[in-house]
Amino acid sequence: MPTADANDVPMAAVTTASSSSTSTASTATVPCNTVNAILSSTLWVQQSAEYRASALQAYAAARRALDAALADKSWTGADEEKNDDPSQPPVIVLDLDETAIDNTAFEARLIEQGADYDPKTFDATWATWSGESAARAIPGAAEFLNYAKSRGVTPYYVTNRLEKEEANVRRNLETLGFPLSDTEDTLLMREERKEWTSDKTSRRAFVASTHRVLLLLGDDLNDFTNAREKSAAERDAIIQNTRDRWGTRWIIIPNPIYGSWERAFQGGDNPCAQLQTKVNALRK
Repeated sequence: MPTADANDVPMAAVTTASSSSTSTASTATVPCNTVNAILSSTLWVQQSAEYRASALQAYAAARRALDAALADKSWTGADEEKNDDPSQPPVIVLDLDETAIDNTAFEARLIEQGADYDPKTFDATWATWSGESAARAIPGAAEFLNYAKSRGVTPYYVTNRLEKEEANVRRNLETLGFPLSDTEDTLLMREERKEWTSDKTSRRAFVASTHRVLLLLGDDLNDFTNAREKSAAERDAIIQNTRDRWGTRWIIIPNPIYGSWERAFQGGDNPCAQLQTKVNALRK
């Protein structure tokens, strides 16, 4: 999970949970408990067999896709790939948070404290968690990436964590046994370069300019293509137009807790109003 202004941060600007509520004309008002809004999804990721199976399934698909990619010299996994040079060194480009490493212990702390994502305090709260370098590995992630390394494929980690967190992230990855290069910088942080904003397009293009990108892995649509500020219908259209890539060139890991998808339903100027906007968007 990156800092509070990145594209895959939880939508809700949340303070301490309250019992107040907000009314709308379109649907019944629900009690405002913004902490409970992430309780079930956090518990599902941490404890359910179904989540573990989903993650293992995704990384098994990634392994099969990698083998196919290595056998096909014309294979490319990134839209930013322009030169299609099969002699370039092969790489995988992947997100970190909720793709390779699991930060749900951070959400669990917020839930226990009766508070969740508040832009006014997020940076300080997140800095404490980041400094611990205590994220866990997503099931199947380290095994897959080490398999890729054994096949001569280098993982490039494109994360929206800030450059100042790089040492923390590197320590965390090393502890978990994730492969890191000794000869090139494969951990590309947000704001490490001026043009490296929360939009990951420029970093994917940077890697693709000198490497052959075989696969993209992430938990957010923006880990694969630019879907920033898109409506729900526009996001659905992106999926429809790229349907042949999912499970082959693009591998997505489930993340029900937060992501840029929430912005498609963003509305309201306070946490309770934002929660109500989500309720209004439910299909009935």
